[in-house]
Amino acid sequence: FLVIMCKFIFILFAIYFSSTQSTRIKEIFNLKQIYFSPTDVTTLKNNTKHEPTNVMPLALERWQNKLFLVTPRFKLDIPVTLSYINITNLDYYKNNTPILIPYPHLKMHEISEHNFTSVVKVRADVCDRLWILDNGKINNKQENNPVLHVYDLTTDLHLRTFDLGHLSMMNSDITNIEVDVTSTTCEDAYAYIPDSKTYRLLVYSWKTNNSYAITHNFFHFDPLCGDINLGEVHYQSQKGLYGIALSPTARDGFRTIFFHSVASTMGFAVNSRIIRSGNYDINQNVYDFKVMGNKGTNKQATSSSFDMETGVLFYGLLLKNVLGCWNAYSGEEYTELTQGVISLDNSVDIYPADVRVDRTGNLWVLSNSFQIYNKKDYDQNLINVKIYMTPVRQVIKGSICDEM
Repeated sequence: FLVIMCKFIFILFAIYFSSTQSTRIKEIFNLKQIYFSPTDVTTLKNNTKHEPTNVMPLALERWQNKLFLVTPRFKLDIPVTLSYINITNLDYYKNNTPILIPYPHLKMHEISEHNFTSVVKVRADVCDRLWILDNGKINNKQENNPVLHVYDLTTDLHLRTFDLGHLSMMNSDITNIEVDVTSTTCEDAYAYIPDSKTYRLLVYSWKTNNSYAITHNFFHFDPLCGDINLGEVHYQSQKGLYGIALSPTARDGFRTIFFHSVASTMGFAVNSRIIRSGNYDINQNVYDFKVMGNKGTNKQATSSSFDMETGVLFYGLLLKNVLGCWNAYSGEEYTELTQGVISLDNSVDIYPADVRVDRTGNLWVLSNSFQIYNKKDYDQNLINVKIYMTPVRQVIKGSICDEM
């Protein structure tokens, strides 16, 4: 009994400690509005204009000296939907506003069937390819089919485009992607794409250049967790499956896929062998999906990312500007008491939108005022976007998520 009590007290102390460290992760950018290069974006065809209050970075990805930022065309007059910041010298930006460079070039952002329509997420894989998810929507209107573009990051050349239109439904909400590949299986990569409004997982195979959708009850939302109250913004969410993160590969070549819904506080897991088999049967495979546990009250989460070195699963909390974390290597169960809380800062109306651990062990977080932006224009006089970056081991040191 004494051992159990001591362990319980340690867990409570670790939770308190982790939740009070507001300087645990370093802020490297804060932006009031977005500036693109070249500045004369009016040279784009179809007279695409640049309305600063319409541009909201929603996702990020780091590859070598490039920090990619995604600016979906949720509204009109957004000239560039995927760009990057050169981060070779981060000190330069202490006194200079970052200029976003269109990727791969400005012409690709002219609105047409074969160009980018609205990029919603990008992921760089270990084979130095950039996977670009485009949902095909402008101002919430479906202009083109959702597609997956893949580029060679070493040359910036286009490798492949795959049309996801045959899997898209009227109410589809395709805004996230995770890539399952190793450096020795570049030609056998898989992309996992959640559809949070139709409660499906879309699976794309690079080898077969084919895709399919699977369903499961764990992909749905929890009606008890759909009330999203951010003070100025209050709404009911029915968003299901969204957050996906991958463990390291096991000896058999497969991984654990950690996943969660937005309007839920539950965590789930499934072996990638089930997802990649190509003959998924909802009745036969239903018990292959596992309940991990509950993160706790008001811990609805958005994006997530797994650090292979420390075993820490990070996720952005929807209702405040903090991260949650859980150490999968610790042997602890997935419960409210084993979840760490990492404060970003005390910003008002700013919440984590994307979380990413890069290949060098750095944790990147993009926080923004999207919840405000989604309802009305944001205030250009306030900081609306913050980007943080710190080595994972420094972030988790001394917290409940620290290495054991």
